[in-house]
Amino acid sequence: MQGASLPLLPLPSKVFEDKKVSTSSRVYLILRHAILSDVLAPGSWLRQDEVSMQLSVSQTPVREALRTLSRERLVELIPNHGAKVSELSIEEFEEIYAVRKGIEKLAVLRSVKLLSFEKLEELRIKYDDLASIADRETLATYLSEEWKFRMLIYRLGSSESFIEEILTYREKAERYLRYAYTYENSIQVSYGLHKELLAACESGNTLLAEKIVEKALNWTLETAGPVLAKILSSRQ
Repeated sequence: MQGASLPLLPLPSKVFEDKKVSTSSRVYLILRHAILSDVLAPGSWLRQDEVSMQLSVSQTPVREALRTLSRERLVELIPNHGAKVSELSIEEFEEIYAVRKGIEKLAVLRSVKLLSFEKLEELRIKYDDLASIADRETLATYLSEEWKFRMLIYRLGSSESFIEEILTYREKAERYLRYAYTYENSIQVSYGLHKELLAACESGNTLLAEKIVEKALNWTLETAGPVLAKILSSRQ
């Protein structure tokens, strides 16, 4: 198997210090975070010996983690060669966003009906905080904080199992959505969509809130799609 040396893997959460988390789960979470954050780029080979050495674990939990990642289609297991990070694809991108539009529109519909004065104040504060983040912080920070704004809404009217579904598809989208922000003023466009969503919440307009959620997700599809297509065609 050929390929460059494994990059330094990030440790994104305190969960890695939690002794209740199994070694294989810890390795899985580290690799998953590295793939979704593009530390491990599409097509990168994952050598079990390098992963185990860097993370100071045996190769057994590494193999278990790779099998789990392969079921999520984040890693491709190739017989007699090893494992590599799955390539991006337009088809997967479209499938992820088709699901996201359905579940997030339902979430916002339920939640807007239940918004209290106190929750609206919390949303206004979070939106105001986004202004300085949109102007000064990194893209990673902005994406993290704008998602927290939306989750404040979604959690109000959704069960924990439904929230887990929403989070799963948002995580699957991580490898794709960053391509929507390669254009000038992309963050400001996104911030403006959050202003529209807040206004719909304040007016209690569920239909408008649904349309804005769909508009925001379509913006990512339409903006990231051509960039992704160009990247994929250059690799052929």
